[in-house]
Amino acid sequence: MVEKDNLEKFIPVRTNDIVSALCNEGVLSEERQQNFKRFAELVQAIYHFRFHDTLKKALDAYHAFNPDADTLKLFGPEEDFNLRFNAMVEALEEMLSAANYKELSLEELNEIMTKAAPRGLNVKVNQEKYDKILIYRRGKKSVAKTPDAAAWWNRFSKKKKGPETEDMLQRLLILIKLKSEEDMDAFYDYYVETAGETGKEKERRLVTEAVRGGRKSAPAEKGSGIPTIFLKVFKNVPVSTLETLFPDVTIGMTLVDKGLILLPLIGGFFSVVNRVIPALLVIGTVVAALIMGHTINWADFKDKLFPILTAFSVVGMITFKVFAKYKNTKEKHQAKLMKTLYFHNLDNNAGVFDFLVHEAEEEECKELILAYYFLLAEKNRDGLPFTLEELDNRIEEWMFRKYGIQMDFEVDDAVRKLEEKGILEEKDGRYSVPLIARSLEALDKMWDDFFPYSNEASKES
Repeated sequence: MVEKDNLEKFIPVRTNDIVSALCNEGVLSEERQQNFKRFAELVQAIYHFRFHDTLKKALDAYHAFNPDADTLKLFGPEEDFNLRFNAMVEALEEMLSAANYKELSLEELNEIMTKAAPRGLNVKVNQEKYDKILIYRRGKKSVAKTPDAAAWWNRFSKKKKGPETEDMLQRLLILIKLKSEEDMDAFYDYYVETAGETGKEKERRLVTEAVRGGRKSAPAEKGSGIPTIFLKVFKNVPVSTLETLFPDVTIGMTLVDKGLILLPLIGGFFSVVNRVIPALLVIGTVVAALIMGHTINWADFKDKLFPILTAFSVVGMITFKVFAKYKNTKEKHQAKLMKTLYFHNLDNNAGVFDFLVHEAEEEECKELILAYYFLLAEKNRDGLPFTLEELDNRIEEWMFRKYGIQMDFEVDDAVRKLEEKGILEEKDGRYSVPLIARSLEALDKMWDDFFPYSNEASKES
């Protein structure tokens, strides 16, 4: 059995599908099934209205930082952008919490990227150019990892290992707030430059930057004074590709690891020089003799010259083949990258809020509806109303039996939502809910209270 701490709170079934499945349990009569569906529709309407207010607050606060905005940004010189940013983050985190996303700290992210990087490298996000970075994820599964046969640590491995796996993050949200002096175009340029790398190019760049002690950055151009904030949501992101989502990372390497890379390179360099210099001396001797008009005894050189020319011809052919293969690989990688970005990028910037608010509504509704149904339709083995623990276990057991899903149902949050709406009864630590007709009345009154203008007009008259 999976530990509860490692289970997701996310319910990967649509609200309408859950309502249909609960009605098909055969516990409720036809009439009660219809009323239960009306109850679910009213719950969805209430949460849609409530999160609409959160969405408005988030979009209003984000407008100043939105790099895609095509409407005027009307702000005075005394505008407090920190206050706006804090309001935006507050609304964003409310949506993320409701949608059951988990925050991924920079320390955790750096650890994941380091494990996925070539051996000996310590990879971490360079925070010098970022004023703030927030990362959230939801859902994680293990997938097969394509082995890199060309990786230097695999060339000397004689043991045949089984198929490697890596974690894939099913949803990943990234917020990057640039410092006000950072230029947005320069940020984009480096992102495009590094995102188009093949696997070997990326490995070569990481190793080179680590040996040099970091990347030499171009001087940042002066920004507008208003920080730019990028928001992106991705799906199905393998942890080995996380580094490409952050254009500016720093690379660290120990002296031992640097030596393990540099010493073979130096040895290989001297080996090549040892073979090339004699060949160049032979060719130079021939050229000098021709220039000075000396007679060349080709019999003395043919045993040396022709093998050298043959070797250079072979090297030329190999170079051409390598270049052609490289170009083909590069094109394939670019096509794969474009496909990945097209299909894996779910939304950007202001659109992220619309994406999240729908997911938040869905999760809140599913939790409340599941708790309400089982408190309404079932009792425990002794015929008594459920305790919180019994309700939690019953819902988790039903989800596993019905869908094969192991999850950590948020029973405390679900019961809290029922209590807020006045449709929860508690006695001696056991919980129940009113009949559906009474619950519909309570929700209908809540909906009417959202718009009390008719009552106010009656008072005025």
